[in-house]
Amino acid sequence: MGKRTLTGFLAMALMTATIGGAQAQAQSPARLKLAVFDIELDDFSAGGPIAGESPEETARLQRMTALARDLLSQSGLFDIIDGSGSTDQRVKDHWLRKCNGCDADIALALGADLSFVCFFRKISVMEQNLEIRIRDAHTGELAHASQTDLRGETDQSWSRALKFLIKYQLVEPELARRKQ
Repeated sequence: MGKRTLTGFLAMALMTATIGGAQAQAQSPARLKLAVFDIELDDFSAGGPIAGESPEETARLQRMTALARDLLSQSGLFDIIDGSGSTDQRVKDHWLRKCNGCDADIALALGADLSFVCFFRKISVMEQNLEIRIRDAHTGELAHASQTDLRGETDQSWSRALKFLIKYQLVEPELARRKQ
């Protein structure tokens, strides 16, 4: 229960806005700076960890990362910072899903308020899972986590899962809260 939700983080960020921007904030809530790191693959399939990412998987991860950045930017909630610009080796090695929240410090170094780590966990070609984690870059606290199962290793299945989580678990709940 100690974890803040993204909604709570956004509300707190809006309440602590500077005095000079308070009127503008009241009319249009602040867009938070979100460091979006490259989407990663956590491969548990038979032989997957030994073989590593295939060129097709690498290309698909790049397309999904571009899609996530576009969807998050279009939401009106965030200003996107490209997390791949970090020189941190864990970013280059696509290791953020396993670093116990190090993404928050890396996002803060990039000038972001929040970090976005997303990964596909591959159990087999047919059984996969997508997980999104957003952390408060200042405290390291988990502000949002969501996941969904998916079937099939195709652009269509991956993009549907990504769109579902971003739209229905992240963006729409926050936009609904703002209308209240």
